[in-house]
Amino acid sequence: MSPKQTPEGVWADQPFKLLDTPGKDKPLSDPVVYVASHMALVHNTFIRALNSIYLHAPLIATSNKSLSRDLLSYCQCWVALVALHHQTEEKFLFSAFEKRIPAAKGILDTNVHQHEEFHDGLAAFEKYVDGALAGKEEYSSEKLLKLIDGFSEPLMKHFNDEIPTLMRLEEAGQGEDVMKVHEEFEIHTSQRANTSQQAKVGPMTLLNADKTFEGGKHPFPVMPKFVPYLVKYLISRKYAGAWKFGSCDYWGQPVTLFMNTPEGKKALAVGKA
Repeated sequence: MSPKQTPEGVWADQPFKLLDTPGKDKPLSDPVVYVASHMALVHNTFIRALNSIYLHAPLIATSNKSLSRDLLSYCQCWVALVALHHQTEEKFLFSAFEKRIPAAKGILDTNVHQHEEFHDGLAAFEKYVDGALAGKEEYSSEKLLKLIDGFSEPLMKHFNDEIPTLMRLEEAGQGEDVMKVHEEFEIHTSQRANTSQQAKVGPMTLLNADKTFEGGKHPFPVMPKFVPYLVKYLISRKYAGAWKFGSCDYWGQPVTLFMNTPEGKKALAVGKA
């Protein structure tokens, strides 16, 4: 997929490549295609947010305390979202597939093991971000990017590999069983997010979920119409400074990245020689 070039410059579909969904070429009426496509869309949400971090970080001077803190908060919220997703996969999703679809046993083992491959790198990133926000570390774009480079390869491999693995469930069971587990997973994930987590993961999800992706054919994320208003005007307040780095608005429409806006260029100039 080619980068989404805008008149203002690059967008959050690079440097880490977004995933094509199975639903790009297959009918979403097929439950397995729908569920695997949904997972790809979730992963793309994570990737857009990480791309925004990677693009903005080197533009922020160490002496730009306000903007660096906002980016670090954005990083912290990103870690919370990815952690919630993978914890829920491990504690619920994978075992639920095997319980409901006995023939699926073992299919997802590789994906579970892949979590271990990026765990330490992601933990080091989280430790640095938390330390910098607590004043124990100084913001360094070089260190931030180096830490991302330390986990990005196995993380992206996992994001990519999980989609064809889910498509294999078509061989193992009835589509309605796959859809039922998916619906239970969505409920379980929302219930696991406590109030503190919701302030991080709610805005992070909406602000990186591009509804125009693949021609706008995907109903993602699925939610009542009032939710974007609730997230924008209430839930987003706690980490308000972080959300300028989002790649979309609260209704899933792509926006110009902060670094390419007049406001962003002015803010990024602070601390530069």
